[in-house]
Amino acid sequence: MKDRSHFLPSRWLCRAAVTAVTAAMLAVLAGCAGTAPSAIATTTAVAPMGAVVSANEGGSPRFTVSGAVAKRATFDIAALQALPATTQTVGANSYTGVSLWTLLNDGAVGLKPDTGVRNPLLSMYVVLVGSDGYRAVVSLAEIAPESGNRTALVAYSLNGAPLGRNGMARLVMAGDVKPGRSVARLAAIEVFAAQPSSGR
Repeated sequence: MKDRSHFLPSRWLCRAAVTAVTAAMLAVLAGCAGTAPSAIATTTAVAPMGAVVSANEGGSPRFTVSGAVAKRATFDIAALQALPATTQTVGANSYTGVSLWTLLNDGAVGLKPDTGVRNPLLSMYVVLVGSDGYRAVVSLAEIAPESGNRTALVAYSLNGAPLGRNGMARLVMAGDVKPGRSVARLAAIEVFAAQPSSGR
């Protein structure tokens, strides 16, 4: 009869291989679901409407708000979720996030219009910047409740799930004929006031 102790190392290696393959398969499945594998156990959080938000794939896990505001601020996913949530349907998709108007008027930011100008909000605009440098402009007149009253959404959830490759947050402009202003992987929001030309 053969000595069975010689077979123990190979059995152990076989079990180790199965364990490694199982771990790799779970990592692949997690990636297909739009969640970074390393974030599954460490960075998940419960969002409104039952969405699970985790570390974003690419882009920054936060963005800054600066320019013509009372306070420069930084928002991460927790800070966004602490603000009133809004849901916007665009085609077959449902986005959840914070309206840009609400975010800019939050106590952490606060718009700072030029009070020496008549109707100063009508000449102010916002530049939203993605981590790849992509930029889009939204005028405050478009989104102010007393004028255009359009919803510009800083979304953090798509159909109840994290945005995945679109970053932690993205701009969603419902009603645009083309989605060119949908800035993904939001990295910065900059507020400006248009200045009169030097010839006047």
